[in-house]
Amino acid sequence: MQKAKPRLARLTAILTQLQSKKLLTARAIAEKHQVSIRTIYRDIRTLEQSGIPIITEEGKGYSLMPNYQLPPIMLTEAEANALITAEQLVLKNKDESFVKHYQEAIIKIKATLRSNDKEKVNLLKERIQIRANPKNEKTSNYLVQLQSTITNCNLAQIEYLSLQGAQSHRTIEPFALYSTQSNWILVAFCRKRQDFRAFRLDRIQKLYTQSACFQPHQMTLLEYFEQCREKYENTPDIPLSSDTFTFATSNQNKIQMQKVTIKPFHIIGIAVRTSHEDAMKDITSLWQQWMSQNLAEKIPNKVSPAVYSIYTDYESDYTGAYTTILGCQAGNLDAIPAGMVGHSFDGGTYQKMTAKGDLSEGIVYNAWNDIWKMEKELNRAYTADFEIYGERAMNPSDAEVDIFLAV
Repeated sequence: MQKAKPRLARLTAILTQLQSKKLLTARAIAEKHQVSIRTIYRDIRTLEQSGIPIITEEGKGYSLMPNYQLPPIMLTEAEANALITAEQLVLKNKDESFVKHYQEAIIKIKATLRSNDKEKVNLLKERIQIRANPKNEKTSNYLVQLQSTITNCNLAQIEYLSLQGAQSHRTIEPFALYSTQSNWILVAFCRKRQDFRAFRLDRIQKLYTQSACFQPHQMTLLEYFEQCREKYENTPDIPLSSDTFTFATSNQNKIQMQKVTIKPFHIIGIAVRTSHEDAMKDITSLWQQWMSQNLAEKIPNKVSPAVYSIYTDYESDYTGAYTTILGCQAGNLDAIPAGMVGHSFDGGTYQKMTAKGDLSEGIVYNAWNDIWKMEKELNRAYTADFEIYGERAMNPSDAEVDIFLAV
């Protein structure tokens, strides 16, 4: 357990806490300072007796009287160093608005430092370098504006370009933001889809904040992630065997594969007959149709929201003609919507590999390039191969897509 602070230091820290939050419980203050709740009661009485206008709300907690302000708090050297380190991390962020406003804030904070501390932080600034985003690229400029829409519950309109090239116009209720290794992701309730969606900020073409407000969503971000996990975890029943293989391609890439058994399943979706030469154009068009028409919501008896991209009815090997089906797993094929196809697959023995990384950088296509170079080693059956875009592919900048090859 962390050693308790001297009482004077703790009283000063409690004052800082009270300034930083609208309402604080005695338990939260006690946990922060590693003391008992009884000790916090005594500390609050001491502050009140010294003239600090603390408001006590029975059963809720403590707050400072509105408009009461303490003199600026002087930072310790360690706290100043932490801010300078954070500044270097922020400067490499890809959102222009975030970098701009953080720099303006840090200038104001530096102004409160003593002269000697200013010299030290300037020295530290020259001795810290963050190697992420070495070209210092800026790919979005909407983070600060979206933060405001979240805190003020403002509706927003966006023009969005998906990774498959589909353009859409959405009215959204911004809910939360999270950062991946290279991009910011907005979680918002999409009124067009009537569900929560994740949007990459660098794919937002235009953003308009509306004066109209929405009712705040009564859940936490952790609860949202838990709902996503439950929603997307039911991908196909794929018990894994213990057989794991590592293949080396001609360009020295090492590909790890695992032998798995797939049970029979049904797919309902849309299809196109294509070839190796036309696949890029035809399959991209298929994805655009799938996304723009929101076809996943029209599939009956859907077992899982995971999207399958299946390659079947091979004319010969991968160089010949074949059919691509884009769809979702269904419980049966009793009702197939107009314009869609239904297909049953027998399952069997497959080799599984996983493509990891940014979908916009072609990680799935690159994985297939490696597969084509391993034809002899894999002994492919050319019955039906497929990719699954499930829960782990939700974040397009840090996705995992499982690829299954019939052998």
